[in-house]
Amino acid sequence: MNSQLYTAASGMLVEQRRLELISNNLANVSTPAYRSQRAFSTVYQRFGPDADEGIRAANAGVALAGTYEVPGPAPLRQTGRDLDVALDADQFLAVQTKAGRRYTRAGSLEVSASGALTDGMGNPVLGASGKPISGLAPGATVTGDARVMSEDGEAGRLLVMSDPKRVLRPEGNNLSAPEGGDAALAKVADPAVRPGWLEGSGTNALGELVELIQAQRSFETYQKIVSTTMNETNKKAVSDIAG
Repeated sequence: MNSQLYTAASGMLVEQRRLELISNNLANVSTPAYRSQRAFSTVYQRFGPDADEGIRAANAGVALAGTYEVPGPAPLRQTGRDLDVALDADQFLAVQTKAGRRYTRAGSLEVSASGALTDGMGNPVLGASGKPISGLAPGATVTGDARVMSEDGEAGRLLVMSDPKRVLRPEGNNLSAPEGGDAALAKVADPAVRPGWLEGSGTNALGELVELIQAQRSFETYQKIVSTTMNETNKKAVSDIAG
């Protein structure tokens, strides 16, 4: 089969993944502390280095090399809410999920019916002791030094972690998990948070629309190559059979 078909088809798959990421970014344009995700690709050869250079060049493919999170905090906005907290750059709150400990910058916290401090998804927020913070009344607050205060006094202090080796990878629902385990993360000894503020979404809607148009055009170009190649192949097959 014509090698252009393989190249174009592999390119379509990469652009499809780009479109999925951009769509997810746009869907989270209002999600606190969300960071946009990007895909990057690489060109690979379907034949080894011993093959003729012309053959290798004509049989190149495009592959998704990976995805990454656009770094840097988003702008902050003041909410005045006692359980909203904004974190310093590259710091994360620790929460307990069914899959284990995870990390988030989304600081819109809640007090559950049982008195536990939770994130917006209902996951228990961990204290400096490594255990969930509990025993809270509805009027609980967070101080600037990350202490959680209830009507009876201090109920705990937020466990704030930093990611100096950049091992955290997003896994959905504004949560991240460390590649290789928690050992590469560092506990912030004296955390400082900003109560009554939230980090906004890192998604720039206009920028994402530009990315969307570029990805759509690339996809359509690859699609046209596939269509043209298949038409040529079919014509040749009909001609060979008729001949």
